[in-house]
Amino acid sequence: MTCKTKIVATIGPASSDFATICDLIRAGVRVFRINCSHGSEAERIQLIQLSKQAAQSLDIPIAVMIDLQGPKIRVGELEKPSITLKRGQTIKITAQSVRGNEKYFSIELPELTKNVQVGNRILLDDGKIELKVIRKLMDFLEAEVINGGELLPRKGANFPDSELSLSGITEKDLNDLKLGLENSIDAVALSFVQSEKDILDLKQHIEQKISVCKKVPIIAKIERPQALEHLSKILEIADGVMVARGDLAIEISPACVPTAQKEIIQTANRMGKYVITATQMLESMIENAIPTRAEANDVANAVFDGSDAVMLSAETSIGKHPVLAVKTMVSIIAEAEKHLAQWSVWNGNIIPKSSDEDSFFVIQAARDLSKDRNVTAICVFTQSGRTAILLSKTRPHVPIFAYTPNADTYSQLSLYWGVHSILTSRANNLDEILAIIENTVSKTNHLKSGDQVVLICGYPVQKFRSANLVMLHTFP
Repeated sequence: MTCKTKIVATIGPASSDFATICDLIRAGVRVFRINCSHGSEAERIQLIQLSKQAAQSLDIPIAVMIDLQGPKIRVGELEKPSITLKRGQTIKITAQSVRGNEKYFSIELPELTKNVQVGNRILLDDGKIELKVIRKLMDFLEAEVINGGELLPRKGANFPDSELSLSGITEKDLNDLKLGLENSIDAVALSFVQSEKDILDLKQHIEQKISVCKKVPIIAKIERPQALEHLSKILEIADGVMVARGDLAIEISPACVPTAQKEIIQTANRMGKYVITATQMLESMIENAIPTRAEANDVANAVFDGSDAVMLSAETSIGKHPVLAVKTMVSIIAEAEKHLAQWSVWNGNIIPKSSDEDSFFVIQAARDLSKDRNVTAICVFTQSGRTAILLSKTRPHVPIFAYTPNADTYSQLSLYWGVHSILTSRANNLDEILAIIENTVSKTNHLKSGDQVVLICGYPVQKFRSANLVMLHTFP
C-alpha cells in the first residue's frame, strides 16, 4: 500500500541492520532520519550507506535526512548526585563553571546574564522544573522556584522568553554536515532555529565551506517561540519546516501546540514549502503492539491538516515494534486519505513567488486537467524536481510520476507528498518522452489502454527549459 503522505522513520539500535531497513521500506518508509544527537560518526556513515544500499536493492527511491543536534544548553555539574529545588526558594544561576548545590548552580550558556531578563522563565529537565528570574547581577541571575523538583547534572535548560545570542550551528553540527554531504544525504534538518539568520548561516556553510555539487533541502525545526514569530521569514529561506512538538511543547506549553501545529502547516503550504509533523505520533508503540486511540487521531489529523510527511522517532529507533509501527501508520494514513475531500484543511491554493509564476500557471493548468475522470496520473519531466515539488503542494487527486535523469533529484523527490520518482534517460523530443511514459508507468498497473495522463515538461525538450508545456496523452 502506497500513501501520498510520506513516512519519515528514525533509524537507531532497533532498526540499524540491513534486513530491518529493507522491511521498513517495504512497509512504507520513504525517508530515513539519522539523528546526529546519538551514535558515533562511523555509525552514522553506516546508517546512511545501509539505507541507500537497501533502496537500491529494492529499486525503491529513498531520501536520507540528517537531523543536526544544534546547541544543547545544559545544567553544569553538581556537588551531589542531585539537588532538590523547593517551590518559593531563591537560587543563583551562573554561566561560570562551578559545581552546584541548593544555593547556586551553573548553566552552560556563555551569554546567560545578557540574554535572560528579569521576569523570564527558565525551564529545566524538559520543563519539569520552572524558575523565574527576579534579579540580574554581573555574573549571575537570581531566580525564584515556581515548580520545584529533583535536579540532576547535565539536564537540559530551555529559555522560552529569551532571544538567545548563541549560534544555531555548532562545530559538531558542521562536522556532521560535512560527513553527511560526503555520503550523499538528501536533506538536512536544523535544530533550535530562532530566525531566518540561522538558515542563511547554514546555507553559507554549505555553499562556501563545504564542497558540494548538489542542492540539499534545508528543513527548519520549529521548536522555539521565536521561530513561530519569524515563521514566514524562515520559510522564505528554508525549503521546509518540521513541527518539532517535543521541545515546542516545553517552550510554549502542550496546550498551545495544536494551534501552533496548524499555523505552521498552513503557512508552509500557502508558501509552497515542505512540512513534516513529528514527535510522539505513535509513542505507545515503543512498547505496545497497537497505538492508543489518541495517537491514531493525531496521525490522521496531521494528514488532514496538510502535512507532506509524518515522522516516527523512538518508535522505530529504539522501539520493540519498528516495522509494525510503520505498518500501523500506513493504515491510519491510508484511511485518512480516503476522506481528504471531506476533511482536508489544505485546498492546494499556494501563493507563488514571482520566480515561480510561470511554473505556477503551468501547474495550475495541469491540476485542472487532472480533474477529468479519464485522467489517471500526472507525469512530470524534471531536472531539479522543482516542478514536481510545486505540483505536490497543489494536492492533485491523481498520482504524480516525476521522471528525472538526475540521481540526486530521484532520491530527494521521495520527501514529497504524492510524488513517485522514476530515474530515466534524457529525452530529446516529445516522442521520446511519450515512449518513456508508456514503457514505465504502464508497468505499475496504474494505467491501461484508453487512460489519459497529463504531461508537464519544458519545451523544446532538448533545451532543458522550465516547465512551459502541458498536454493530455491517451494511452493506446
